[in-house]
Amino acid sequence: MLEHIHHLEAPASPTIVLLHGYGSNKEDLFGLQPYFKGYNLVCFQAPDAIGMGGYAWYPIDWNNGAKIIDSGEVEFAKNLVLDAITKWTTAHDITGTLILGGFSQGAILSTAIYASGYNAAGYVFLSGYALPDWREALNSFTSTVPVFQSHGTEDPVIPFEWAKATSEILASNPNYRFHEYSMGHHLNMPCIEALQLFLRTTLS
Repeated sequence: MLEHIHHLEAPASPTIVLLHGYGSNKEDLFGLQPYFKGYNLVCFQAPDAIGMGGYAWYPIDWNNGAKIIDSGEVEFAKNLVLDAITKWTTAHDITGTLILGGFSQGAILSTAIYASGYNAAGYVFLSGYALPDWREALNSFTSTVPVFQSHGTEDPVIPFEWAKATSEILASNPNYRFHEYSMGHHLNMPCIEALQLFLRTTLS
């Protein structure tokens, strides 16, 4: 199983699964746990160590400033995450509903999992976007699963326009909501508060 850190309320409580961004680790998004009272929370760690305590879900080829991503590597990471979720929920006898999401690279990976039709109760995409290889799948994908997507209008890492392009595809889902904030590549309190409301509404 992937390395992880978790907080357990009860097996029947809703579970939030969060995937960190490129160069981060399992501890990063676990810092949100105080905002998720009453929920189980598990944060998995990506398998590829890239130095300075950071990890990646899949490699990025920084070719002349462009971000070249191998869709096969994303598919491999997707299967790792789904396997880890199965093993973790089985190990802890989890019976409650599950929300899956992530930040940055973790959000990109979560978008790929959403496009594959994985049966989560909801999805959370924080400062991410859908890779081109998954846009076609999303265009032909019909879903009513609740989705929360947020992005900073001043994000210097993943351009806001990329997130907006993804939002136009996801908008066919009647339970999809896009939230934009005056922030960079991070989460601010208005975003966290909107996420809390989404979780309460989705998991009530």
